Formats: sequence, structure tokens, C-alpha cells
Amino acid sequence: MSSIIQFKKRVSGAAGAPAALKSAEPAYNMVDDTLYVGHGDDGSGNATSVKVVGGSGAFVDKTGNQTIAGVKTFSDSPKAPDPTANDELITKQYVDAAVAGGGTTYTAGDGLDLTGTEFSADPTIARLASPTFTGSPAAPTPASGTSTTQIATTAFVQAALDTLVDAAPGTLDTLNELAAALGDDANFSATVNTALAARLQSASNLSDLADAAAARTNLGLGSMATQAAGAVNITGGTIGSGVTLNADVDGGTF
Repeated sequence: MSSIIQFKKRVSGAAGAPAALKSAEPAYNMVDDTLYVGHGDDGSGNATSVKVVGGSGAFVDKTGNQTIAGVKTFSDSPKAPDPTANDELITKQYVDAAVAGGGTTYTAGDGLDLTGTEFSADPTIARLASPTFTGSPAAPTPASGTSTTQIATTAFVQAALDTLVDAAPGTLDTLNELAAALGDDANFSATVNTALAARLQSASNLSDLADAAAARTNLGLGSMATQAAGAVNITGGTIGSGVTLNADVDGGTF
């Protein structure tokens, strides 16, 4: 029977390298499919570090699906077949055919996310910087109150205007109509305050009249309006019948 040499191994449990190895001692972790080896020598036969030397868990597998992390730099251009799904790499040949038309129609699901829009034989491609659009380009409508550099759609602008106008009547729902209602007075507040300052104050009970005599004349009040209640002097006029007097009547002299 031939000799059998088995590496130090881990069949199940945690992925990763063993905590320690002897110098040049191999170890195989079946959990992450990675081959490790002890590197260096501390002078007592123990490895000073553990390095990865093989296995699909540490190197790119030529076949099968695999997730590769980190940034990879290629010295030559990698090659790939034309994509058939949205999450696959796009080849130069695929892009050239899409831009030039090439007798092929590319739709959503062909690798380029065109959202249903097809490339024509003479496509128009927008520049990345300062593009000029024709027709009716569409964009997502920002949430109400958004204040960023995001594109504002007509729906966003209309909603903002509706919020500004709110329930204002049709004759007062523009700035021009509001200005006209204020008499196009840029100092409307000062004008109103000045006008109110010239009005009589209810708390003053007419004591703030500038010319009381002129006010009595304008109200049609004669001299009786200024006589004391206990010294009324009536001159002229007629007292009608049925009037009860509680006063001394002096016929005067002649």
C-alpha cells in the first residue's frame, strides 16, 4: 500500500487561516476552499506568518461563479462575450453596434438599460456636458419641498405654485393682482400706519378732536351743546304742548 500524506485540514466550522503553522507546513480549509502555508521561521521551526498559496477561495477560479472584491487592474484589456443581461459587462463591439445601428435593435434587457427606448439607424446621443434636448425629456419628480440641484419637473413646479396660491381667489392669485390691490404702493405698510395715526382714537372719547367747535358746527349742534346742565339758556324757538318742565321760567324785563 502506498503512503498517504494528508495536509492539516478543517472540514467544517469557520473560514480563514489557522492561528499558527510550522515553517512550510501546509493547511487546507475546506470551508472557504483555501490552501495556506506557514511562511518564515522564528528559529524554533514555527512560521512567522501564514500565507495563502492556492484554492478558489483566494484565487480566481477559471470556471464557475465567484464573487471578487476589491479593485482589480489589468495590464491588458480583458475580453468578454456580448452581454445578455443588465448586470453583465458591455463589450466595445456591443457599444459600437448600438451606436452605429448595425442593423440590430437593442431594447431593455439586452444588457443596456434603455427602459424600452430603441437605438435607431441614425441615433442622436446627448453630450454629458451641456446637452441640448428636443421633444419632451422626462425626469423623476422631486419630493415636495426639495431644495437641491435635482432637476425640477413641470409637475414639481406646478405643485409648488399651487401651494403658494393655495385658496386665493382668481383676482388675487398673481403678484401683479396683489400689487394692484395695494395700489402699487411699495410702502403700503407705512401709508396705512400714517392714515391710521390721523384717525380718532375710541379710547379718547373725542378728546382728541383738533377743532371741537368746527366739529359741533359740522354736526349741526348749536350753543346748547356747550351749556351746563344747571344753567341752560334757551333763546328763541318754540316749546311744544305736552312738554313737562322742571325749571323756573323767568319772563324777563322790559
